[in-house]
Amino acid sequence: MKCKKLVSLFLSLLLATALAVPACAAFEDVFADGSADGTRDGSLFLSGETVRSSAAVNGVLLAAGRTVGVNGTGAYVMAAGYEVTLGGTAENDAFLAGYSIGVSGTAQRDVFAAGQSITVNGTVGRDLYAAANTVTITGSVGGDVYISAENVVIGDGAKIGGRLHCNASALRSVPDGIADSAELYDEPESGDEGVSITVPDDEPGVGSIVLRKALSFAGVLLLAYVLLWLTPLWETVDRKYYGAPFGRYAKAFGIGFAVLAGVPLAAILLFISNVGVRLALIVLFLYAAAIIAAPVFLGFFLGALLWRGAMKKAPCYYAELAIGILVWRIAASVPGLSFAVGLVSVPLGLGVVTLLLGKGAAKLSPKAETACEESAASDPAALPEDSDSAEQ
Repeated sequence: MKCKKLVSLFLSLLLATALAVPACAAFEDVFADGSADGTRDGSLFLSGETVRSSAAVNGVLLAAGRTVGVNGTGAYVMAAGYEVTLGGTAENDAFLAGYSIGVSGTAQRDVFAAGQSITVNGTVGRDLYAAANTVTITGSVGGDVYISAENVVIGDGAKIGGRLHCNASALRSVPDGIADSAELYDEPESGDEGVSITVPDDEPGVGSIVLRKALSFAGVLLLAYVLLWLTPLWETVDRKYYGAPFGRYAKAFGIGFAVLAGVPLAAILLFISNVGVRLALIVLFLYAAAIIAAPVFLGFFLGALLWRGAMKKAPCYYAELAIGILVWRIAASVPGLSFAVGLVSVPLGLGVVTLLLGKGAAKLSPKAETACEESAASDPAALPEDSDSAEQ
């Protein structure tokens, strides 16, 4: 059956997506709860109330919790929590966010930190970027220091290889050697006249709008033609829906609406399970792709209605797709009408795909059968081959 080819295509996309999602190619122990040690060849993701890592991670170390302590190593360290401490080594950059942040270890490149209180008494190889209420530095920074804070304290033992950049009024203490090369700025006080900035008008011109619409139309039409070349999708949809009663379209719309609302809920349930994260990512990827492609089916239905019904032409998928997609894109560009078009096209397209994947070959609708017979009378080779007989 030709719908079996659609199922095969769907499974191929599923496999390709699984290979493309990084989490699917990672090791089984890429996720850990609470603490980790030893050596990890890939990335490591830690979460829990209290998170401690003494592991040597060759990839990205991502830790999140209320209290987070990184005492091991990581190619890149990313940590977030209420209290975050980098006591180990980030072989490249470290990204830290929390209420209280402490850097007592080493970051061989840059450190990016944001929180309420930031204390650096360790070593930063290059630049430090800190945003907080209070920033205290008593350690060593090899490059520049960029601070946005209300209170800045630079200890006597601190070393800054580059320059200190901060608000002058925020400095509470700074050694003379660092102060001499610092670049300090004054923030305007309340009531002071600010700097007038002219924002350029970003309203696109008519030519830009037309070009964007034309490229959008060409992209959607190309997708439809690729599906026509590689799959029997449009032939199958034509056989089932052309001239079909309204109830068949209503059924597809209802099922599509259920899929539109149900898939995100299913993905959430998969996310909170222990083994469903990868599958949830795959499902959401395919869900997004299906939503993008779903309106093309409305374009096909409109094109067939205009080409065969209004213009009394023999079936021609290339012309029908071009005309229908053009009408759909024009309608979707009309203010006030675009929402209604999307409300109809997305659930309808999702429902059609769901029914095709779930039910095998479609029964020929009355008008499609008549159109095929008329086409066969003039050109027998143009008659779509029955899927069941093709299998035999």
